[in-house]
Parts: sequence; C-alpha cells; structure tokens
Amino acid sequence: MFLKSIFLSTSLIVSVLMMVGCATPSPHESLKNAMNKTFDTSGYNYTSTTRITKITFPEETNTTTITSLYLQKGIDVIRGFSFGINGAVNYSNSIQSEATYDLHYNKDNVEISMKFPFLFDYSTKTLYMGKTFLNTIFPMKAEDEGKFIRFDLNDSIISTLIDEENMKQFDEKKVHSINAAIKEGTIKAFNDINSSYFSYQPLNTLEKNSGSTKKIHITLDHNQSMKLILTIADSLIQKMYAESLITKEAYGSYMFISDPKQLEPLIAELNLQLDFDFGIGSDGHIVYLRSLINGSDKNDRFALGIENSAELKNFNAPKFTIDPKSAGSVDYMEVFSKWKELIPSDTTKDTLEDIEKIQDNSSEQII
Repeated sequence: MFLKSIFLSTSLIVSVLMMVGCATPSPHESLKNAMNKTFDTSGYNYTSTTRITKITFPEETNTTTITSLYLQKGIDVIRGFSFGINGAVNYSNSIQSEATYDLHYNKDNVEISMKFPFLFDYSTKTLYMGKTFLNTIFPMKAEDEGKFIRFDLNDSIISTLIDEENMKQFDEKKVHSINAAIKEGTIKAFNDINSSYFSYQPLNTLEKNSGSTKKIHITLDHNQSMKLILTIADSLIQKMYAESLITKEAYGSYMFISDPKQLEPLIAELNLQLDFDFGIGSDGHIVYLRSLINGSDKNDRFALGIENSAELKNFNAPKFTIDPKSAGSVDYMEVFSKWKELIPSDTTKDTLEDIEKIQDNSSEQII
C-alpha cells in the first residue's frame, strides 16, 4: 500500500512537470506575445545608445603611409563617438514625445558630452527645447532663465520652411497610423522567421538589472536579415501611402527599396547579418533590446558594424522631465531678438529683412 502511494505520487508529480513543460511557450511565440504587449502600451520611458563597433574602408594602392595613418586615426575617432537618447512617449490622450539627445565621445582619457533636450506636443504642433550650451553662448534674459524655448510649427515663418507634405507627419492620427504600420510590419517580419533561429539564453548582469526575467536571442543570416528589413519597410511604405503621407510619385520610388527582385543585384553584392537580444520582464513587456548590424560588400573591402542597446520601463505610466506648463516657455523669436545683439549690425539687418520678407510672403499665401 505504501509503495503504491509513492508510485501514484511520483506519477502525479511527473504529469504536472510534463504539463508545465508543454505550457511553456517557445522562444518564437514568447517574443511575439511580448512584442504585441509592448506595442499596445499607451506610453513608456526609454534609454537608447548607438555606437559604431566596426568600420573599415578599402585601401587605395597609391595611398601614402601618412594618408593611411590619418585615415586610421579618423576611424578611431569615429569609433569613440556614441549617440544616446533618453526619453518618454505618451499616446494615452494627446501624443507627447520627449527626448534628450546625447552626442558622446569617450576615448583616450577624453570625454565630451553634448545634450539637447526636446519635447514635442503633437496636439498643438509645438516643439520645446530645454537648456543647452546655446544658453551659455547666447544668454537669455534674466527673467527667461529656466524657461523652455518654444517653436510653434503653425508659426508663419516655420510653416514656410516646412512644406505641406512634411507637416502631415506631425498629425496625431497620422502618427498613430505609422505606429500601427511599424507594429504590423515588425511582428509580421519576426513571425515569418523560422523558429529555429530563436533560442532562450542565460541573462547577463545588464539584462538582469533592466528587469529581464528571460532572454531570447536571434542570429539571422544574410537572406533572413534582408527579408526582415524588406518586410518592415514594405509595411511602412504601404501604410504611409494609404494614409496620404507620401505622394503617388514618392510611393513608386519607395516601393523600389522594398522589392527584392529590383534589389537583387545590390543584395548579391552585400553581406548582412543581424543579431538580436530581447529581454522580457515578468509582466511580459520587452524591457531590454540589443541589436547588432554587421554589413560589408562581397569582397569585405568595406565593412560597418552598428550596435544599439535600449531599455524600456514605466509602461502605461511614462514620466516626463520637461514640463513647460510649470517652468514656463518663451517664443523663439524673443530669444533670437536677444541673441542678435551679439551679431554684427549689418548681418542682423540682413537677417531681419529676410525674416520680414518670409512673413510678408506667408501672409500673402494665407490671404
């Protein structure tokens, strides 16, 4: 009786373990679910860093030793740069997008960083710029210190510089449409990849710190890499044309870059490999992403490697650091009128005359 009980208990445990094992989604299915959930959020904070990992140029036969040396030094300088973005997006009510762009250099005991904070409100088509080195070079009025510089895209001067087609990109409905196209194309592109390219991998320290509880790795060969890129590009182009974001003529040109048959000669001369690491959090969102692009020509004379890593957090509750309502803002023309005091009088006069001409022309167009 005792042995029978042990046998039944053991059988029950084995059955439960088998059921749990069968219920665990494959890496392919797990990533698809995480992508859907992440794209469906109403907003989030993100941190992104992009850097060049590899760059080589073909050496000319008649290049001197000195020229070759300076070329290599120039490549080393380029590899010391990275481009970072720290921002937030909110789609819940009116669309807002905040981003602090950081051009960073760190090599040979030299570290330089230049940051440019921006907030764009799509409901009012207004861009706000935070404090940058420009405030140091061109100081603002004492009463305006701490305020954001405001650029209204409906302003007569700015609207003259931005044509009607480009203005469509700042419409809230159009932004939602483009995001829907990116979601549809990205999920389709990854869903079409054979599941054998997906695998669960151990988490490293950085991924654990981002809140990842599991990691999915993908390494794509040349054909799969091209297929992924073309699928996403085609979906985006089709949606933009359907939403009248691009003209019929532009649509015909763009379709060329997403047609494998048209690009076949170029694809044959190009080596491309894409690598991805997706970190998925306990709530099912993608909280970490690392992508690596390695491309070269067929003979490996030219090669370029680009790495991007990004962390996402605060899903459905993004936190913004730029708040024009509480800090206040000042129109860009008021700021420029202060800056013009540092510009030679002749230059200032010519510049103001040009602005007045633009305003006059804009008024005539509006009338």
